[in-house]
Amino acid sequence: MAEFESKLPVSGGKNHVFEACHHVVKALRASDNNLDANLRKLLSDLESHLSTFGMVDTKVEEDTGFSDMDERFKEAVKRILGWETNQSTILEAGPSEANHFFQALYEVQTFLMGFKAFPIKTNLKEKDVYNQATVALDIAMVRLEKELCDVLYQHKQHIKPEYLAVSSRGKDIVYDESFVSLDDEVVVEASSLEDDEQTLGFQAADMVDPLIIPHIKAIANAMFACDYGRAFREAFISVRREALDEYMITLELERLSCVEVLQMDWEDLNCAMRKWTKVLKIITQVYLPSEKRLCEQILGDFDPISTACFIEISKDLILSLLNFGEAVSLRSCQPEMLESFLSMYEVSAEILLDVDNLFSEETGSFLRMAFHELSKKLANRTTTTFLKFKNAIAANESSRAFPGGGIHHLTRYVMNYLKLLPKYTDALNSLLENLEVDDSIPEKTGQDILPSTFSPMARHLRSIVTTLESSLERKAQLYADESLKFIFLMNNFHYMVQKVKGSELRHFFGDEWIRKHIARYQHNVTDYERSTWSSILSLLKDNNDSVSTLRERCRLFCLAFDDVYKNQTRWSVPDPELRDDLHISTSVKVVQSYRGFIGRNAARIGDRHIRYTCEDIENLLLDLFECLPSPRSLRSSRRR
Repeated sequence: MAEFESKLPVSGGKNHVFEACHHVVKALRASDNNLDANLRKLLSDLESHLSTFGMVDTKVEEDTGFSDMDERFKEAVKRILGWETNQSTILEAGPSEANHFFQALYEVQTFLMGFKAFPIKTNLKEKDVYNQATVALDIAMVRLEKELCDVLYQHKQHIKPEYLAVSSRGKDIVYDESFVSLDDEVVVEASSLEDDEQTLGFQAADMVDPLIIPHIKAIANAMFACDYGRAFREAFISVRREALDEYMITLELERLSCVEVLQMDWEDLNCAMRKWTKVLKIITQVYLPSEKRLCEQILGDFDPISTACFIEISKDLILSLLNFGEAVSLRSCQPEMLESFLSMYEVSAEILLDVDNLFSEETGSFLRMAFHELSKKLANRTTTTFLKFKNAIAANESSRAFPGGGIHHLTRYVMNYLKLLPKYTDALNSLLENLEVDDSIPEKTGQDILPSTFSPMARHLRSIVTTLESSLERKAQLYADESLKFIFLMNNFHYMVQKVKGSELRHFFGDEWIRKHIARYQHNVTDYERSTWSSILSLLKDNNDSVSTLRERCRLFCLAFDDVYKNQTRWSVPDPELRDDLHISTSVKVVQSYRGFIGRNAARIGDRHIRYTCEDIENLLLDLFECLPSPRSLRSSRRR
């Protein structure tokens, strides 16, 4: 595409001026026979002087020289005027036609520069020639400005589809005082989408078709050489800014005022914050570097104009992105904002080097400093929100026991929220490094102790869970039934262990923490069995009792068993594996004791006094902890 390069020399070039002056001198000498003798002598001396620079062939006849120049000038003007009403682009006409146009422009500009270097226009013919050249130049510049806009519009490149994945998640993380909104499904969905986004990757893109860059550069060279640089800049900036606005519409990120951001409800704000995070990364790591490269490719010879154009193109968008971040940082630090704040802070810190490279010159320093300031504000807000999240857990109190002794909403919320945090490890370690925290750090012994368990983030996560444990202990005291209290603690501690074991949280809590908490909920199982069944199973111990005593023991056992069944079928053990283990453990103790008692005393007690068979007891025990709306009728299990 070298043929598209402008042939216009830079204004002020020495050889160019000499050549232009020489042509004008010839034109003046041949244009009017009424020149006085002094002026004729002046022109003759000037022509002789110019010839000493090797720019004039003194052997060429003056009239022949002017005739050639006049024909070239007329042909050049004619070619330029021919494009005045042509609706197609010069680019479409092909390389040859483009070369002819730029050559014609070169001829006219050379002529005009000669007039400017030797401004003698004393008669109508001289003025007419000068005016023709001026009009032709103006028409050429208007044509090139239109050409610039048309070519940029027609050959703009669209960012590859994978960069446009700024979709909203199906479910948002929402906080309220009951901590009831974050369950396992939301976390799984959010995590899978984050994984998809992390594998997206970023790379530079061409903003316009690379094949037309030389043509646009030729237009730039021509317009700047003809002192129409301002018109080029304004047209170029306008088109590229419009392309950037169009791209932002594709990304579906609405430009919001500070007031609008402060008044948004949480669901809409959360969506906007996630979009902002993704868009900021795409814009600073893909779009703007590519836009800056385009400016350098076209205007690199006119620096710092290239930098100024790039800043003008990107400034409005950058300021709108910064304004959104500033507005969000003014919102109150509610716990539900933690992950979104973390995401915004992490990206704002990550792109600082990119921003420094994009706006390294002094003219862009105000944007560079604004990004650094925003990152600091987001850091402060994120830290404050993290601490408020922990305080909200500590402040969460209940006036009534949690129904069924299942997994409390607070436990689900906290553990699922913590599962979302490991992807922000670097950010959290940086933010929490200098914050004091109460945490029982495990001793650095054994093969299973990981360095990550001693990081600032690990210490704070364990501290949050310790706060959760204290809250659960207080909630357990609300149960009037001691056995249900142990079921509640068992469920919640088991849930906490499973969340840590089955996620990246394991690297922060450590195996020692896991072992201790497994032992803790197993101890709750033991406490439950003791508080529920110890007194009941003591009825099945006989010491050569009388028949009436044995029958009374059997009757009391069945009554106590009925009471346990009616109550504990309404209790909940949501984890199937834990529930099965509890069924097995209970059955081993209860069925074995009952079988032994009946085996030894069935004949003395009599069938009609034995209400349940061993199989009945075993089957009924399987209904425990199923959270049934109402217990199965016990009559169907009675022996007839």
